[in-house]
Amino acid sequence: EDHLYHGYAGQSVKLQFRKAGSSTYSTIRTLTTTSTGTAKTTTTASTDGYYRYYFPGTTTTPAAHATGDFVDVR
Repeated sequence: EDHLYHGYAGQSVKLQFRKAGSSTYSTIRTLTTTSTGTAKTTTTASTDGYYRYYFPGTTTTPAAHATGDFVDVR
């Protein structure tokens, strides 16, 4: 134990989206974290709404999600 943050390798992470005015997120892409525990992707926004990452958890680690980031499509 070194008391430092270490990413969680090989885990499923979901990119989710909800339209402005809605309260429900939908998964638009599922990713697998790298050997260092990072995840990244790209997507094209076509309507205003919020994007977030969601980790569904494991038997030893609870689920977690980021606060949604708003994207304004012009």
